[in-house]
Amino acid sequence: MAQPSGSPRDDAPSPPEPIFERTFAHVSRLLPLALVPLATALLNVSDLLATARMDGFSVRASFPVYRYDLWSFVESPDHGGLSVSVPFGTLESLPVLVPLLGAYVVVSGVLSAGYFGSIADGLTTGRFDFVAGVRRFAVRMVVLEALVVVALAAVFLPLVVVPPLFVVAVLAVLALSYLFFPTVYVLVLEDRGIESAARRARELVRRQQPIGFFLFVAVVTAICSVPVSLLAHAGAVGAVLAAIVAAPLGLAFNVATALKVAEMAGVETIE
Repeated sequence: MAQPSGSPRDDAPSPPEPIFERTFAHVSRLLPLALVPLATALLNVSDLLATARMDGFSVRASFPVYRYDLWSFVESPDHGGLSVSVPFGTLESLPVLVPLLGAYVVVSGVLSAGYFGSIADGLTTGRFDFVAGVRRFAVRMVVLEALVVVALAAVFLPLVVVPPLFVVAVLAVLALSYLFFPTVYVLVLEDRGIESAARRARELVRRQQPIGFFLFVAVVTAICSVPVSLLAHAGAVGAVLAAIVAAPLGLAFNVATALKVAEMAGVETIE
C-alpha cells in the first residue's frame, strides 16, 4: 500500500521554468541547426554584398511567423523595379521571378522541413534527425511556402495598380500573421497536414490570445536588429559575421516560439 505524502505540497508539480531559460537550455542542444539560417542568409549574396557597402543601421521588428535569419534583423537594400518580399528572402525582376522563386521555394521548403522537424523532435524527445525531418515534412513545407508566396502576391501585386491600398495590405498581412503564426509549429509538433495545422493554429490563437507574446517577440527582434545591422553594414567581413551572429539568435527565436506553441497546444516538452 502506497504511503500518503507528508504534505500536499509534495505532490504539487514544480512550476515550469520561464520560457527564456527553457529556450537557451534547448538551443544549446539544437545549436547545429543554426547552420540552416546561416545558409539562407548567405544564399542571398546580392543583398549581403549590397548591405556590406552601406553605412548606418536599421531597426527591424520581425513577428514569429516563420524561420529567422539575418534578414529578420537587417533590412535588405532597396532595389529598383518591382520586388516581392517573402518570409525567406527577396527576389526581383518579374521575367525571372517565377522560376527563381519556384526553385527557392523548393530549397527553402526542404531546409525548413529538416529545421522545424528537428526543433520539434528536440523539444519533445531531446534528439533530432535532420534528414528524417526532411523526409517527413518536405512536401508539406514546400507546398506551405508556395501557398504563402501566392497569398502574398494576391495581397501586394494589386498595389502596382492601386498604390494607396498599401496600408490596407500591410494591415491585412499583419492580422493574418497573428491569426496563423502557430501553423508551421503545429504542423511539426502534432504532425498535421497544412489545412489541419492552419485550422488548429487559428483555434489556438482564438482560445489563448497570445498577442502579448507575438508583440514581445517583435519588440525584442527590433532591439536585437540594431547591433546586428551595425555589424552587417561594416563591410564584407562584418556582413558575414552578422550572418553568423544572427544564425543562433534566429534559432533561439524559433525555439522560443515552438515552446510557446507547444504550451498553447498542450504538447509535452522535455526540460
